[in-house]
Amino acid sequence: MLDKNYTANALEKKWQARWLEDKANSFNPKLDKPVYSLDTPPPFTSGTLHMGHVYNHVWIDIVARYKRMRGFNVYLPQGFDCHGLPTELQVEKNMGVPKEDRKKFIAECIKWTENAVSRMKSQFESLGYSTDWDYSYRTMDDDYKRMVQKSLLIFYQKGMLYREKHPVLWCPNCGTALAKAEVGYIEKEGKLYHIDLEAEGHKLTIATTRPEMMPACVAVFVHPDDGRYARFVGKKAKLPLFNRDVPIFSDSAVDMEFGTGVVYLCTFGDEQDIAWQKQYDLPVIEAIGRDGLMTAAAGVYSGLPVKEARDRMVADLENIGVVRKVEKLVHKVTSHTERGSCKAPIELLPTEQWFIKVKEYLQDIIQAANTMKWHPDYMLQRLVDWTESMDWDWIISRQRVFGTPIPFWVCSCGEVVAAKESELPIDPRDSTRKCPKCGGKAKGETDVCDCWVDSSVSPLRVSQWGVDDEFFAKTYPVSLRPQGYEIIRTWTFYTIFRDLMLTGKPCFKDLMINGMVAGPDGRKMSKSLNNIIAPEEPLSKYSADALRQWAACGSLGSDYPFSWEECEHSQKFLTKFWNISRFIEMHLADYDGSKGELRAVDKWILGRLSRIVDESTESLDNYVFNIPLDQIRGFVWHDLADDYLEMVKHRLYKPEIYGAESRRAAQYTLHAIMSTLLRLMSPYMPHIADEIWANLMKDGYASAKSWPVPSGEYPVKDYEQSGMLAKSIVSDIRKFKSENNMSLGAELSALEVRIGKGRLEDVRHISEDIKGTGKIKELKVVGAEGDAYELVFQK
Repeated sequence: MLDKNYTANALEKKWQARWLEDKANSFNPKLDKPVYSLDTPPPFTSGTLHMGHVYNHVWIDIVARYKRMRGFNVYLPQGFDCHGLPTELQVEKNMGVPKEDRKKFIAECIKWTENAVSRMKSQFESLGYSTDWDYSYRTMDDDYKRMVQKSLLIFYQKGMLYREKHPVLWCPNCGTALAKAEVGYIEKEGKLYHIDLEAEGHKLTIATTRPEMMPACVAVFVHPDDGRYARFVGKKAKLPLFNRDVPIFSDSAVDMEFGTGVVYLCTFGDEQDIAWQKQYDLPVIEAIGRDGLMTAAAGVYSGLPVKEARDRMVADLENIGVVRKVEKLVHKVTSHTERGSCKAPIELLPTEQWFIKVKEYLQDIIQAANTMKWHPDYMLQRLVDWTESMDWDWIISRQRVFGTPIPFWVCSCGEVVAAKESELPIDPRDSTRKCPKCGGKAKGETDVCDCWVDSSVSPLRVSQWGVDDEFFAKTYPVSLRPQGYEIIRTWTFYTIFRDLMLTGKPCFKDLMINGMVAGPDGRKMSKSLNNIIAPEEPLSKYSADALRQWAACGSLGSDYPFSWEECEHSQKFLTKFWNISRFIEMHLADYDGSKGELRAVDKWILGRLSRIVDESTESLDNYVFNIPLDQIRGFVWHDLADDYLEMVKHRLYKPEIYGAESRRAAQYTLHAIMSTLLRLMSPYMPHIADEIWANLMKDGYASAKSWPVPSGEYPVKDYEQSGMLAKSIVSDIRKFKSENNMSLGAELSALEVRIGKGRLEDVRHISEDIKGTGKIKELKVVGAEGDAYELVFQK
């Protein structure tokens, strides 16, 4: 029997333990059922989930629970993305372990990560997340690193992995190279400096936002159609302060409208500088070091941070009278945007890095992406746009410690020695191997893999690629990749590319894309805006089933604010449904399972519910959750609680007056409603659905049952008019009693219903329900003109 009060906390813990004990969510690859596999996002092991994780993983769980009920053998593994700079910072700053003591440092990173994973697993379980923990993975584990390193060896054998000194996006703040997908633009206020150069007795004024790059200047450019500067082309310009001559070229890439129409090429200020340096075979001068300080090439400014060097250099240029003008402007600064705690400006520095060739496979990526079903479909274009904008190969090396080691040794002669597959996973750092080319010592690579190198083989890891061919055949391509749109250009792009190159097949069948979670004020969650909501806050006040409803109310592809109001509404719904269920449980206590002759209102409510089943199935098949949830809750609040239950109470309470068969029909209808409704609710609110099912149905629990199917026995079109008419008349009776200060249970001596002659039969179908619900002693139905009805009351 259901408890009097809905005590969510104890109830939810009970069912979470029950599901684990029963292995309700376990995956058995030997079952003779169609497999539905999910490549879930492995959250970074920060130590706690955030609301974005809650949002995304509730969606994932709804899909998994729904597919199980549809008869699929659901494979829902959950991984954890362990490597990365934030963990290193935690260990280095908070635990005081220096990176130089590499073994101890890695050991502390692993220890910290294990604790973080443990906390995050508990948070997942508190949401009712139905993963099979037996298939969980961590990117720091040996089996995962083995797979990553094996994939790198294959890419190297294919000639797709190479090492080269090349200008890379470098974050001096984090001390590492970055992939293009890790950077973005931040609008900032800056200054445009107009600086005079001497060009064989004449002044040529450049315009630049970065005067501190002058020591790295190797050329000056003007547009070939700019008549102001045609006479300078082919001559030399002398750099002030550095007293060095550089050539003057004309190139159509120069923007004549920006500044003075004269720019200088510095190695390297932006990607245009890289293109010009290669095109014109110009020297490379490295004026900024990896530490963000000016190098010896900057002369007297050597050792200064970039901003200080800029200020000092501008002051010196002003002192010699070559700064013609300084303008304020707002411009876009390339920054390390992937890490919210960084946002530092990026430099383009020539460094030795490892690359994977990707540019020549861009059309293959687009072609593979087009074979997949994207939900919503317009998100495919985001991937296409990003892919078509790629102009660099993928930089996969990172100057960090805690990461998957790159399994190669490099000799000073340039020869690369690859690890053997049988040695994997291997850490080549602090080791040497004999160079097969010159006989010298090749040194182990000290860099580690970018974290996207790890996570982009997640479909291969979950499908046990290269480990179990039978398992792989059943689970790859994965049925669904669920993720946020903000990582389409990283996780989606790299995964489609890597896995296509390694297997020859597209890695996903469907993609389900969610938006980002905003604060309650609609703005992006940020510490500075004081609008960050941690999952513990709503979970301490509301049930997991309430928070799951909040998440389910979001729309595919759209950003979604956290809402205390929605959580409150969801919690009230759960309490309301609990009380409804207790009422129904009481009246089903002596139900014998027989049907009885259903009345029009019984058929109406069953028909409406059948339509919801049909529409919910279609919506969930297309990963739409908010519409069916809204329909389910509306049905419970209004059709069931406000209308149907009120219209059958007299049949339930007084069978001696209204007949035992009428009561059995009402009992049958309520049983059918609860059987269907609890299964519809189960993917969204599994805890309460299973608890009520176990008490009412006394047969297992809802989440282990089959998904309901539309009966079609009572088409809505056949009973909608009668049902809606009953609702309307009963509502008018209540209104009359309220306006006349009568209790709802008060009897009325008579009621005359005047209605259009074409609807007389509809009224006769529901007359007994009107009499019983409205406590009417005598009901008279009179034909009238038109379709509307009129009620004539007699107290």
